[in-house]
Amino acid sequence: MRAIIYGAGALGCFYGARLQESGHDVTYIARGAHLEAMQRNGLRIESRLGDVHIETIDATDDPTMVRQGDLIFFAVKNYDVETAIPAMAGLVGADTRIITVQNGVWAQPLLADRFGRERVLPGVVVLPADIKAPGVIRTPAEVELGGLTFGPYGGGVSEHAVRIHDAFVASGVPATLTEDIWRALWEKFIRLSAYSAMTVSARLNIGAIQKTAAARDLMHSLVGETAAIARASHGSVPPDAAKSAFDFLMSLPSDIHASMLDDLLRGKRIELDWLSGEVIRRGRELGIPTPSHAFAHAVLSPYIGGRPEGAF
Repeated sequence: MRAIIYGAGALGCFYGARLQESGHDVTYIARGAHLEAMQRNGLRIESRLGDVHIETIDATDDPTMVRQGDLIFFAVKNYDVETAIPAMAGLVGADTRIITVQNGVWAQPLLADRFGRERVLPGVVVLPADIKAPGVIRTPAEVELGGLTFGPYGGGVSEHAVRIHDAFVASGVPATLTEDIWRALWEKFIRLSAYSAMTVSARLNIGAIQKTAAARDLMHSLVGETAAIARASHGSVPPDAAKSAFDFLMSLPSDIHASMLDDLLRGKRIELDWLSGEVIRRGRELGIPTPSHAFAHAVLSPYIGGRPEGAF
């Protein structure tokens, strides 16, 4: 299989490395110091399952130099989606399928509108990962949380999706092919919107929040608001979605936090508007109050464009 990792940051490089290690033809589209390090030294993955070093990497920052693929693993940040969609148009052929793993529930319809619903395989990744140093990816909880769930945009199954699923599984990546990917997207959004709002606002790993009653109460409220919106938006989201999400967050390894916190601490842009901001927007449309997410959004909004003046 020929795969293109479009937005080869922590997640994209992790999955690309697993595919390449198994013999698939992989091209990484990245930028900056991370790209330069991969071109110079290859790609390293630090994982509890064992470290990987791929010495020869096909990596570029110019999509026009890349030939079409069977799979595009589309992993850019939400704030880059609208720019990236036209830039990658030349990579999409008749048989290309796009796994899109953006946080939230906003980017998937944009890709479907541009490339056709039949080409888009929305995906859900539950994998804490970060760029430890340029060219080096760290996955501190791969064993517990390393799965990829994806499926056809409109539901059901497809031959292309089955082939891609089998390629991931054969590469050692826990992967699940679902007939109802939107349920999975909403269930992750319930967890992630609360997890990000709480760990980033508090500047803490999840363990300290799990141990603190008042913090747990706020997490519970954040989960409940998003769950109400999810159930109003997609009929198969179960009645106990809020409880399931809260229990999941309370069971996470104590030493992890949302990747958005890494972005904030490094002075980078954050995806706040596509997490708590999206909850607030949809709540207004549906008439569902979202005061806890409004609080988190207000606290974090000065950081949306990067580190503000006066930040510590």
